[in-house]
Parts: sequence; C-alpha cells; structure tokens
Amino acid sequence: IEQGTDNLCVLGTTAEAAVMTMDERALVLTTIANIAKGKVPLLVGTGTINPDSVKSMTKQAIDLGADANLVVNPYYVKPPQRGLIKHFSSIADLGLPVILYNVPGRTGSNIADETVATLSEHENIIGLKDATGDLSRLASLKKLLGDRDASFLKYSGDD
Repeated sequence: IEQGTDNLCVLGTTAEAAVMTMDERALVLTTIANIAKGKVPLLVGTGTINPDSVKSMTKQAIDLGADANLVVNPYYVKPPQRGLIKHFSSIADLGLPVILYNVPGRTGSNIADETVATLSEHENIIGLKDATGDLSRLASLKKLLGDRDASFLKYSGDD
C-alpha cells in the first residue's frame, strides 16, 4: 500500500484459497481488511465449481469488508453461455460488485464476448479479468459494450 498499489486482490484461484476453510478465509479477509480498508479497494476471489459455495464465500466477503469480488467460471462443468449468464447474475444479485474471471485454459470454458456484453448490463457486474492472452478481444468488447465500455473495467493476462 505504501508503494502506491491501487487495489488488492486476495484469495485468487492459483494459491491456497481453493483448499481453505471458511474460517481460514475469514482470518485472511479480516487481517487484510484491517490493514487495507479505506486505503485501497479490496477485491476478493470467491469463485469455485459449486454455485452455493460461491454464494457463501461472496456473502462472507461482503460481511468482512470486501469492495468487489472476482468470480471465475465454474470449472470442469463447462456450462453453456446461458448457464454462465445465470451463474454470474445470481452472484451479482447478492450486491457485491463482480469482476468476471475468464480463464478458459484452467476452467475448460470461455466467456464469449457477447456474454460479457450481456452481463455488463447488470449494475453489479463491473469488469472482466481475461486470461486468454488475446488482446484483440478488447476491440470486440469495445464494440459490443458501446456506452458501457468506458466504465467497464478490463484486466488482461495469459494463463
């Protein structure tokens, strides 16, 4: 924080978070929130394969001070696009801003640009972390998002 980071992302998908208990997650979130709250936004990974677990982790993140959550596609089950829309919308309906996490190399499914555009219409779906490494998606998303493009957060990587 002292070095000028503009946010913190904790309990992501490539570390211990996938095997942590809810009590362990609470300890991590409480510790970080006590240090960072009010200084930088706290983005918390709450995605997993089970939608009920995603909801429980999201509610916990809300209760412990998260500013937004990062939700990955449910892995292994390869939901169709309509299933992804239902999944992400139901999490966004809980009230915490959502950043979609598209990492098809690890989940086995891709959030299509058209699906991102549809989801961006939800007031609590505020951005996309895209780990395809395909920077050409930005032009496609800009066209599909239209007026929402400027306010829709976009993060890119190659996973």
